[in-house]
Amino acid sequence: MTPVTPFDRLRPVALASAFLLMVLMCRPAAAIEVEFTSRPVLREILALYDSRHEKKPEASRLHRLAEMPLNWLGYKLAYMDVNGVLPRGDELQAYRGIVTWFSEPLADAKGYLAWLDAATGAGLRLACLAELAPPEPAGTQETVTRIFARLGLRFTDQFVKVTHKSKLLTINREMAGFERPIDRVLPEFQVLQPASAAAQVHLSASVPDGGGVPSSALIVTSPGGGYAADGFTIYYDEAADKVRWIVNPFLFFKLAFGEDRFPIPDVTTLFGRRMYFSHIDGDGWNNISEIEGYREMQAAAADVIRVEAIEPYRDLPVSVGLIAGDAAPELGGLATTHASARKLFAFPQVEVASHTYTHPFAWGFFDKYDRQAELAMIDQAARPTSSVMDKVRGFLYRIAGKAQNSESHSRYVADSADLPRSYLKEPFDISKEVGGALAVSESFAPPGKKAGIYLWSGDTEPSEDVVRATRLAGVRNMNGGDTRLDAEFPSVFYVPPIARPIGAERQIYAANSNENTYTNNWRGPYYGQLMLEQTLVNTESPRRLKPFNLYYHMYSGEKPGSLAAIKHFLNLARASPVIPVKASDYAAVADSFFDAVIEQVDAMSWSISRRGAVQTFRFDEAQEIDVDVLRSKGVLGSKRINRALYVSLDAEAEPALIVMRNVAKVPQSAGPDRPQLIESRWQLSNLQPEGECSFKIGAQGFGPGEMVWQGTAERSYEIFAQRSGSSSTSIAAKADNQGVFTVKIEADATEPLELRVVCSDG
Repeated sequence: MTPVTPFDRLRPVALASAFLLMVLMCRPAAAIEVEFTSRPVLREILALYDSRHEKKPEASRLHRLAEMPLNWLGYKLAYMDVNGVLPRGDELQAYRGIVTWFSEPLADAKGYLAWLDAATGAGLRLACLAELAPPEPAGTQETVTRIFARLGLRFTDQFVKVTHKSKLLTINREMAGFERPIDRVLPEFQVLQPASAAAQVHLSASVPDGGGVPSSALIVTSPGGGYAADGFTIYYDEAADKVRWIVNPFLFFKLAFGEDRFPIPDVTTLFGRRMYFSHIDGDGWNNISEIEGYREMQAAAADVIRVEAIEPYRDLPVSVGLIAGDAAPELGGLATTHASARKLFAFPQVEVASHTYTHPFAWGFFDKYDRQAELAMIDQAARPTSSVMDKVRGFLYRIAGKAQNSESHSRYVADSADLPRSYLKEPFDISKEVGGALAVSESFAPPGKKAGIYLWSGDTEPSEDVVRATRLAGVRNMNGGDTRLDAEFPSVFYVPPIARPIGAERQIYAANSNENTYTNNWRGPYYGQLMLEQTLVNTESPRRLKPFNLYYHMYSGEKPGSLAAIKHFLNLARASPVIPVKASDYAAVADSFFDAVIEQVDAMSWSISRRGAVQTFRFDEAQEIDVDVLRSKGVLGSKRINRALYVSLDAEAEPALIVMRNVAKVPQSAGPDRPQLIESRWQLSNLQPEGECSFKIGAQGFGPGEMVWQGTAERSYEIFAQRSGSSSTSIAAKADNQGVFTVKIEADATEPLELRVVCSDG
């Protein structure tokens, strides 16, 4: 007798949910009396990689290719080495399914297949890209047959190596040919036949001389998961060293892991607007600018950035990461850094950040740190010598009466990434590298202004211990990833996932790449970061994949072209409908994606808890549904973007409840006529109703308080902005014939203030 698993027990619930959803589409919600058992939304997917070929999770195909689209669909990956102990029995209940991408031979294919047979037999979906378990050893055919049968496929032992006679028979162009058309001469393939009416064959090919087997499925999805044959997943152009997707990963994973709808934690959007944030790595802080007008003054790059890109843009926050060593003359830094850091950190829109203490280039060197080995590398390194320009700068420093650091060409100051870090005079120490660096940054900030984020340097691959140190220090961490989606990098392959897994810790990736990748590692063209605009457009539509992140180094203040590029994007951000936030705010949202707990309480309602900083939840393909705000709890409003509905939540509501309704069939619940938020430039929280259609709400943000609300047609509203102990600002607005009204509040909201919205019929 086959044992009943937890997944078997969920199937009747799923059927009841489907039935209830159909009824909801036809009748008012009040008339429904169908029992529904609350259940958690399983977002975790077991990601199996082979450490014999992919040493770490971040080096795996799953991380580099599959995790981003899975994150976008709301899923998070739990990486496990296929050579280790895999979960069994009740341990599997935590997972929605399994994803694999094996191309190299497994050490114990037979043992793995036995485990996979049990796991898929217990109800876990399987998304298999490339091969099931290479090589499939003798004696496993029955096991392999059962696993493929759960994917809706009949396994055969045939393999088509010579494919010039094979022709495509079925092709779903929404699924196959996503970024690269399929070649006329097909890659070799394993012969698999559809064996279930529930299986959707998206791509199939004829089998010449197949001995009664006319065709093979190459991309298929079913209630049991999905399969994409090796050679039909991605295309690698060896000559250009570029990758493109053949299969549509968004659609493939959506179908493989089930189309049941749930609110997706979204890390791109707050209060109906795309997030904008900017951060600066401190590299080149003290470099002398070559820009006319500053060159003659021997101005440091950091001072140029302050004057040109920070002081005039007080409405756009920026997180500035100081390298502590740059401010430590005893290590080789300059005392002049102190004054420039104080001026920068004094701006209210500048977030204090650290870009490490000694600026490691190769973080892996410090996993098993050996000071003697480091000293040997220093001894063997070529001694930096003064260039003609250095001598000229020294002369200009002297006649200007400025001090020049005598340690600038010390053997303990690296002038390239050939050594493990920039400042080598003292032994590496994690506590100083993290806590010490944060303390140095804070020492130049106004009293009480704390550092909010730690920005990784060099190869941006810190160890678990170093990432843990940032968390214990109470700050967020970020960098790495280098998102590009443009003519030079024309694939979502170059859009990384939200974070890098590192043991029990998590490194948040920056949302966009910095100027280094656009300028050939700072060899020019120095205006190259202008290409970022292509990535911003391509990651906005047809899917909003990333926020707007302006990320650069202090050395962008050296060159006219690089500074012009920075100012272009500052002006673009100022003119765009964004919500400006600090880099630490984005990192908090990204971190919270992994912590949010979602429970479906009935067919169209979800309770959301432990969501931290995530205040936007997205419903895709949402043209026919809307939020029933009055039956929901903690919902401020919603906005439609790219065929999706972005729902804004109140941070003070814990847990929040999102109740959806079918627009055409189920009317909005009756109740108070409170305006609903469409979008806001300021962050809003703690809504408190005051009468029939008035309320007050907390607000904080940068720049003017631009907001759009959905109210009652032709109704008048007055909005008051006030802070305790200060006079209030008020403006009047009137809703149009659709009930929409727009306000723009000219007030300083860098410190929290309170808004009161009062309605009248006048």
